[in-house]
Amino acid sequence: MNCEEAQTLLDAYMDGELGIERSLELERHLEDCPRCAPELATRRALGSALRERLDYHAAPLALRRAVRHELRRAAAVSGGAAATRRAPPAWVRMAASLILVAGLSSALTYYATLRDGDVVPDEIFASYVRGVQSGDRLVDVASSDQHTVKPWLDAKLDFSAPVKELASDGFPLVGGRVDYIDGRQVAALVYRSRKHVVTLFVWPSDGRARPLATSLRRGESLAHWSDGTMTYWAISDIPAPELVDFARRFQAAEPMPAAPASGARQP
Repeated sequence: MNCEEAQTLLDAYMDGELGIERSLELERHLEDCPRCAPELATRRALGSALRERLDYHAAPLALRRAVRHELRRAAAVSGGAAATRRAPPAWVRMAASLILVAGLSSALTYYATLRDGDVVPDEIFASYVRGVQSGDRLVDVASSDQHTVKPWLDAKLDFSAPVKELASDGFPLVGGRVDYIDGRQVAALVYRSRKHVVTLFVWPSDGRARPLATSLRRGESLAHWSDGTMTYWAISDIPAPELVDFARRFQAAEPMPAAPASGARQP
């Protein structure tokens, strides 16, 4: 199953409308797909948020009575002949249209807010959990050497991700991988803090610098900031103060110099 086919089945899968064989086939695809698994998480988060947070407004009593009256009147006038049935007055149709438009506008507005505020942390959390729980998914290139990890990432991405060595600060580099967050490929740098994993997601920013901020996602600590060039999201099960310490040390560290080109003369 490819991504294009999987994308057409996600809604039916969420609604329990797929057969067992088709569901299993899709689930096997989702286990290894960096694109479709976050998309499923996004749709689930959106559905849950819409159910929990959107306001439901009952139609005014006068409108409900008018609609019922017109429906009864239309049924009486029809006399059983579909061709002679009378449509509700224009004002009733207009009222129904306005209610529908208002509902859709609320949903779309909330969806945009959700995309900006809530979906990225959910995708960060989902990717982090997949990496930690699956040993072969934690890193695509395993190395504590920045000169190995950075060139590998640069060859896979359309931007140059800063890779920093923090072993002397208590956060040795484990490796990196390419992931998929918020509709684009990102770099995921993996560090250790004693027996814990710290994953730092990096991608180009919108040009605006943002100060370091922290939050929690289902019990995991998150720290995010932007230096105006790159956006950073760090996540780990270490306490928030330790994750802030990691973020501060990463910010303060200088990227290691690039490795000398092959064949270059050494002093």
